[in-house]
Amino acid sequence: MDIFEGTPRDKFFDIAFNANRNLVEEEITRLLMKLISYEEICAKHGISESEVEIHANEKLDFTDELNDKFIELTANILSANE
Repeated sequence: MDIFEGTPRDKFFDIAFNANRNLVEEEITRLLMKLISYEEICAKHGISESEVEIHANEKLDFTDELNDKFIELTANILSANE
């Protein structure tokens, strides 16, 4: 597996499908807990789910942000594997 080929998304899924299952489960659980926290914070501040969807639809291009998150997730899984 060449670490310099493919997109950050491709690399994440390569790692996720081949890494220790427990490490991947822990990282996905951590990510979902963070998502739930963001949802609760939005609700406390009166930001509805539809407002978030409108923002996502208006922005349309999350390429850089997604790449950053895929790199972060991959790094977290790999560092936990050491």
